[in-house]
Amino acid sequence: MSALRTGRVVLTVELAATSIASFILDWSPNHLLNPLWHPHARFHGALLLFMLAGVCGTAIWLLWRPSPEPEIAVRTAALLSLAFWTPLFYITSVLPGSSSWAGLASADPRLRGALVTPNLLVAAAFVVISGAGLVLSFTASCSPDRLPPTSRAR
Repeated sequence: MSALRTGRVVLTVELAATSIASFILDWSPNHLLNPLWHPHARFHGALLLFMLAGVCGTAIWLLWRPSPEPEIAVRTAALLSLAFWTPLFYITSVLPGSSSWAGLASADPRLRGALVTPNLLVAAAFVVISGAGLVLSFTASCSPDRLPPTSRAR
């Protein structure tokens, strides 16, 4: 399988998993259905889920539509995914009082004293997968069959 096709497949699976898992995990009693959440916060949470599904669907369409520059679609899909996942690592720094942990503060998961929440582990995996897709797009664009005819070795 070519680097470009591998990148497409990897990112398609990752984008679909992002959208589906977000609905499954966030449309739950500890998130959107939590009666302690302010109604407007729940509205914004649901809005984010539907926008995420739309962005993931658009990125998947970009990946597979006919294009003279398919590596651009792979890069775009990877960057869209990274735009969603990377803020999980810094949002608590820019929004005081926020937390990546949805459970009780007394039961937060710790690893050697540091807060390590399951969603950050998932985010780290998806960042690595998106990064791999991005790298594959550059690998694909450097392959000999992607070079203009005058640049190919004879």
